[in-house]
Amino acid sequence: MGTVLEDVTSETIDAQHIRRRVDDWEKRLKGLFAEIGSWLPDGWEACPGAPVVMHEELMRKFGIAEKRMPTLELHDRAGRVATFVPRGLWIIGSNGRVDLKRNGCRYLIVDMAENFEAPDWQAASAEHRRVREAVSEDWLKRILR
Repeated sequence: MGTVLEDVTSETIDAQHIRRRVDDWEKRLKGLFAEIGSWLPDGWEACPGAPVVMHEELMRKFGIAEKRMPTLELHDRAGRVATFVPRGLWIIGSNGRVDLKRNGCRYLIVDMAENFEAPDWQAASAEHRRVREAVSEDWLKRILR
């Protein structure tokens, strides 16, 4: 299976496939958060945030138990915070979405890779969703200024 649309419309999807997708999502989230932590400018630190419960429609349909997913908080010395929270795996047009909130602004981070491929994280402001750029160290530093 290559896309979300195939996942949600296929008659051959089973519980094992859904579990694999959820486990892959958790792995990709942890990888993204580790990479973000390695890019932090001086004065910032990364801390695990409160986990969020994932129990999407396909999980319920196949009797898959809810799963707690990691979140990430970034703090600077002045007390400013940025939070990364996974919003959903089965998002049409992407392979999962993470929301970033910073200074009253919201950014949507989506994985544009096919299912089970290496992540291709892209970000856009919530106001300009179609104007995406690669999630990178430079991108993060601009957001944290």
